[in-house]
Amino acid sequence: MIAVFRAAVQSWWESTMPRKILFLCHPDHGHVIPTLAIVSELASRGHDVSYLTAPSMRDIVARTGATVLTYDSHYRDADFTRLAEDPGYLMGVLLDESEAMLDTAVSELDGVEGVVYDTSVLYAGRILGRRWEVPSAQTIPFFASNEKFSYLNAMYNDPDGDGDRPAAEKPAELPEWVGKTMQRIGRLCHAHGVDTPPHELWFEIPECSLVTIPREFQYEGDSFDGRFTFVGPCVGERDFLGEWTPPQGEDPVVLVSLGAVFNEHEDIFRACVEAFRGMPWHAVLTVAEGTDPESLGALPDNVEVHRWVPHVTVLEHASLCVTHGGMGTVMEALRAGTPLVCVPTSALDRPTAWRVRELGLGTMLSPSDVTPDTLVDAIRSVLADRAAAENAARMSKAVLDSGGAVRAADRLEEHLVRRA
Repeated sequence: MIAVFRAAVQSWWESTMPRKILFLCHPDHGHVIPTLAIVSELASRGHDVSYLTAPSMRDIVARTGATVLTYDSHYRDADFTRLAEDPGYLMGVLLDESEAMLDTAVSELDGVEGVVYDTSVLYAGRILGRRWEVPSAQTIPFFASNEKFSYLNAMYNDPDGDGDRPAAEKPAELPEWVGKTMQRIGRLCHAHGVDTPPHELWFEIPECSLVTIPREFQYEGDSFDGRFTFVGPCVGERDFLGEWTPPQGEDPVVLVSLGAVFNEHEDIFRACVEAFRGMPWHAVLTVAEGTDPESLGALPDNVEVHRWVPHVTVLEHASLCVTHGGMGTVMEALRAGTPLVCVPTSALDRPTAWRVRELGLGTMLSPSDVTPDTLVDAIRSVLADRAAAENAARMSKAVLDSGGAVRAADRLEEHLVRRA
């Protein structure tokens, strides 16, 4: 009896010991930032976390307490205009990133007991899990996909972008790029001694997916089973984005952001500046690296322009957010209960803008329709819309109830640590 008890205690102790966990993510702020608070939480619990990403992300990841490893990434060299509209090109770029990640991981790491990968580089994560024979999990910083909803189909199956919501039907014929992608996945699997068929590796629904949006925002949310944990946005320290001081006065604050990657839209930023000129609103524009703030000319007193500011801090004071529809900014806004005006500048953002409009959380403008006058009309309309404010407040509660980084870390410990 004592021997059985001792074995049970030993098994429990081994299952709860800190583990060596590897995170994988390509250098896209919208994918890296949602994982940082999760990594910090795991590191604070004593886990040995390594994070493989590009050199450009080294400093912000290092703040989490993880050991940062870098690989030879060419993601930032991609043609982002083409990336946003051509799924075959997108898959090629992400496969290039996965291949480079694999080369670095297998040459520089050993003893890894669990792998967590961003879903955009799932090829690397799923191959490493199989090669090392360790449990793996994926993070999904946008809409999840299952048998009822496909985010990829939603992005690219409405070329005009004017639908009320994503197309429900899949294309009648698979495009040529799918076959080429399958061939590349097959070659990558073979190179790493993995005999999983390419379609199985690509389309499998893994046992553990962390989705950093609330279930209430997900298309067909009720159709997702226990393999998906909707933890909502995982927000931690954002001091690497600088500081921001609220303006004096009582004018409503409006945050304007067109993202960190697909953001070379000087024409839209200029329209925003003119829209706010002389209006009783205070605008905070963030342009990242895509637009030179000086190119926007002389600014009215109620408009400030930054490359980076912590959106979370601004949104604590904001009455409205104007955004391209990037999921990170949308989630940060809804976390604060802030309604939105979405201007989706690429196929990647249209499903999010549709969802905002469908759930009554704000409105949507096509980029081709953006003028100072249309922006003023949209901002006035949403600021005056009591239902939008109430819906945003309800979604804020759903975000907070989702659990964030603590729930994500709990789920990873359950899946990675106790199954290792």
